[in-house]
Amino acid sequence: MIVNNVNSSAYYSNSVAATRYTAAATAVRSAQKSDAFTLSREAQTFSDMLNKLKNESDVRQNKVDDFRQRIASGQYSVSADKIAASLLTNRY
Repeated sequence: MIVNNVNSSAYYSNSVAATRYTAAATAVRSAQKSDAFTLSREAQTFSDMLNKLKNESDVRQNKVDDFRQRIASGQYSVSADKIAASLLTNRY
């Protein structure tokens, strides 16, 4: 049985049933053609923010420069106790 040729089918000898089926099939086809996908406003905002973040550098160069300067001048120091505590906290 072919959907486009419902009236000639032996399965639908009743023309009223065939007409209803044909109308329903046509309605489904036109609904399928008109389906569209649109992002919600929240999704568009999220997408915009995500694209901005992708374009940003992972390195905050001002922080790197500040630490380089402090290390070079001898102003940057971290206690051994803080390093050990941090290692143990992250490890265990």
